[in-house]
Amino acid sequence: MATPKILKKRGRIKKNPNPEEVNSSTPRGNDSENRSKFYESASARMRTVTAEERERAITAAKTYEPTNPFFRVVMRPSYLYRGCIMYLPSGFAEKYLSGISSFIKIQLGEKQWPVRCLYKAGRAKFSQGWYEFTLENNIGEVDVCVFELLSTRDFVLKVTAFRVNQYV
Repeated sequence: MATPKILKKRGRIKKNPNPEEVNSSTPRGNDSENRSKFYESASARMRTVTAEERERAITAAKTYEPTNPFFRVVMRPSYLYRGCIMYLPSGFAEKYLSGISSFIKIQLGEKQWPVRCLYKAGRAKFSQGWYEFTLENNIGEVDVCVFELLSTRDFVLKVTAFRVNQYV
């Protein structure tokens, strides 16, 4: 007697389409509130900027010359929104961040944020914690940030932000 074949289903498990059947003990009351806060902050950081406004922010950032090693970055949409990362200039990464694959500290003013810095094959990027840093400090598109290396032992990068809306 042959045994019947059991077919395995592949793919995703479907979510329950009936919201009344969802377990009421699950704290989901804040989901819509959190979602609306995210979209409000994301849209507030999207800016329509003229070439003149952009140039003023870039010029102001270029005149700032820290004494410690540093790099400048003009913020792009891909650097600012959830799930996105920011790549660091490869020259700076190779010289100062080689072999780092841990959390470093990014400082703006007196407060510090832990941000995961991953270095691989001559490239470094900020990932986990980067989004929260930009959100809490209202870093927006076309703002120019200068990252100054304060400490190589603890890896602290001081951020000076040159905001486009400062020069409007």
